[in-house]
Amino acid sequence: MNTDKKKTNEDKNQQSKSKEVVKKELTEEEKARIEEYRQQAKAKPPKLKKTKAEPGTMATGFQGPEDDLLCAKVSEALGTADPDLLTHLLDQVIKSFKGVVSADGLDEDKGVEAANRAMAILTGIQPRDEIESMLAVQMIGVHNMAMETMGRAMLGGQTFEGRQCNVNFATKMLRTFIAQVETLKRYRGGGEQKMIVEHVHVNEGGQAVVGTVNTRGRENSQSRE
Repeated sequence: MNTDKKKTNEDKNQQSKSKEVVKKELTEEEKARIEEYRQQAKAKPPKLKKTKAEPGTMATGFQGPEDDLLCAKVSEALGTADPDLLTHLLDQVIKSFKGVVSADGLDEDKGVEAANRAMAILTGIQPRDEIESMLAVQMIGVHNMAMETMGRAMLGGQTFEGRQCNVNFATKMLRTFIAQVETLKRYRGGGEQKMIVEHVHVNEGGQAVVGTVNTRGRENSQSRE
């Protein structure tokens, strides 16, 4: 009896191993998704680390200084090659993260974490010049404030007025973020507006008008008649 159970268990283990060996054939869509992920993973943002500094101050340095592309990666992430502006913008965006600055001063460990998160976001936004870089830093700060106040709105044990205050502030920040995204799009597009007209049909004796049509004057004229 025990021999039969042992044999049954061995058969099950063998079957499970056989299933593991057989790999699922990926579709072309799945292969494309994996390749896209690999390409995104290659664009790793520059990482910072904490270095020695005086008490109460924070000093950071980029990891992998032997990387020949390090300077290019940092410049691409922040949209400028000026070292003073790089430091200034990075300092500003770090302080927009929760818990980095408190009444006790600057938390170095949280500051490094915030810097790496900011670099990852900036690498994704890819600001192309100083204007876009400042706007990207502002977007991160607004997003952080929006998410913090949304979290506060969900805390229990608070008054209705307190919850409403947090919701209103979060809503304002989210609207500001949307406006910033639209501003970035317009700035990158050079302020150009394109209108594409497709399938214009004009009946016999009719007239086709392309563009903005103002009918207010005609309506007023008809009403006076």
